[in-house]
This record gives sequence, C-alpha cells and structure tokens, in this order.
Amino acid sequence: MKRILFISTVFLATLLSGCNNKVDNTSVPYAVVNFQIDVSMAGSDNQLREGMAGNSKVFDELHPAACSAGYGSYGVSGVVVVRAIDDKLYAFDLCCPHEGKRDIRLTVDGFFATCGNCGSSFEIGNGTGYVNKGPSKQPLKRYNVYGSYGELYRVGN
Repeated sequence: MKRILFISTVFLATLLSGCNNKVDNTSVPYAVVNFQIDVSMAGSDNQLREGMAGNSKVFDELHPAACSAGYGSYGVSGVVVVRAIDDKLYAFDLCCPHEGKRDIRLTVDGFFATCGNCGSSFEIGNGTGYVNKGPSKQPLKRYNVYGSYGELYRVGN
C-alpha cells in the first residue's frame, strides 16, 4: 500500500512540475485562472481534441457552465485555449499586453489573436503567444494546461 501511495505521489508531482510553461514577462495584471475542459469526442470542448491543430475556443465569464466540464475563473479578459501545430494545448489571456486593460480584449482568428485597439497581432497557433506585428513588445500571458484523467485538462495559474 505504501508503495502504491509513493508511486502515485511521485507521478503526480512529476506531472504537475513538468507543465510550468507560462510566460511571466507581461503587463497583464494577475487574475485567477482555474477551469476544466473535456476534449474527448463526446466532450463539450471536442474541437480541441488531438489532431485538430489550429482550432481554438474562448472561455470567459459569459461562457455558460454547461459548455465546460466545470465552473471556473477566466483570467483578466477571458482565456483562449488553442490546439497548436505541435498538437499540444496552450492557453493565453485575451488581455492585450500592450494595453493591459480588462476592457480591451483580443479577438481570435485562426492562428492569431489581434487587438482591435492598438493593432498588435500575436501568434497562438504555434503555442508561443509572441508578437507578430504591432506596437506590443511583450508576448501574451500564457497559462498552464495540466493533463488530468483521460481527455480532461485543467487550465490554471
């Protein structure tokens, strides 16, 4: 029994420590991000399942709880989760890092997220959130996507 508990603890610690890939150099204020997504074929977020590179889904306070596997907190201006070209999931805040204001929200169009106010465009389809064009000097604020059971994931900070 102790051996099973030890192996489970090591596995969980390894899983959680290996997923810390967020970008911290941003002017976007701190906000809690904590929600689950279900990318299974029958899941409410199935457009993000494996093999669906380039697909994305926006989660925000207006997102009905029935469309997500759980209630949550959705960052400063909402969160976009994208299935990148490397077939991994990445999550970014929709607050423009150049503006740093809650009410200025990026729009998502394919592999890019764009600020309607300053014109900055950011690459999300490759999982980086780096500036593609515009005045912003900072990448998008990225959040962690933790694998959990099967095709359920937790997005958080």
